[in-house]
Amino acid sequence: MEWELQLDFPLDWELKLRFSVLPERPTPSVIKNGRWMRVLRVRGRPIPVIVESRGTVESPRLVFSAPVRSRLERVEVEKLVKALHGLSGVEGLYRFMEGDSVLRRLKRELYGFGRAGLMAPTVYEGVVKAIIQQQIALRVAESITANLAERYGYSTEYAGEVVYDFPSPETLARLTVEELRGCGLSRAKSSYVKEFSAKVVKGFDPESLRGKEPGEVMEALTRFKGIGRWTAELVMVATLGLNVVPADDLGVRKAVSHFYFDDELQPPDVVRRFVVEKFGSYLRDVIVYLLMAYRMGL
Repeated sequence: MEWELQLDFPLDWELKLRFSVLPERPTPSVIKNGRWMRVLRVRGRPIPVIVESRGTVESPRLVFSAPVRSRLERVEVEKLVKALHGLSGVEGLYRFMEGDSVLRRLKRELYGFGRAGLMAPTVYEGVVKAIIQQQIALRVAESITANLAERYGYSTEYAGEVVYDFPSPETLARLTVEELRGCGLSRAKSSYVKEFSAKVVKGFDPESLRGKEPGEVMEALTRFKGIGRWTAELVMVATLGLNVVPADDLGVRKAVSHFYFDDELQPPDVVRRFVVEKFGSYLRDVIVYLLMAYRMGL
């Protein structure tokens, strides 16, 4: 089934997709010829989804292709895609960015990017990805994630493409440490992923963290071995969409320091206090813009 979604704000779809680190490997999203594809689960049913743009930046039309069975499934697929790509509330962010000279320029340079998206549609996937990303380059982390998806994730053929989902907790809990290491994980991270997955299988519901305050999420996640403050904050900002900042992250510190402190690297507590006070409810979005711009040398 194919349908269109007309958006009422500027969207540069190619710019959105450009920031994928490994576009043609399943992380489990795959980007190919301007199309974004992955398996999304609606009420437990795996649905392969392909999204592309046939509109313009000023009048964007997203085209969805997915074997949905009902209007409800179609709405849920749209909701998940919007969340993953940050496709809502753009006007307010743009108005906010106009009030700051740095952000005004970045809005112009990255026009049509819109709001920050999410790195995972489920909290479980987000936690495992955050563990994988600990203390390694994002490209390496994405390669490991792709190895997991290719070897152990659900996959199906749709519209001539192989479309992937992230491995289930049951699958990762069953794997041995050596099998996980074979995907590129360290021995310690293999143990953390396996143990967290086992706790999920035994009854811990990561989705129960949605709607909770940051302090509650932090307390719940740091009970698990291998999950500290940095990992919990990454889950909060990149999967739960909470307005927090992983200020201990070196990349975040460098980006904020570059644009607002004349490249003098600031300590985490200074960065955290500065961005919370300056960016308020748009903190999460602004941090993404600063990171992108810093990496692009803007």
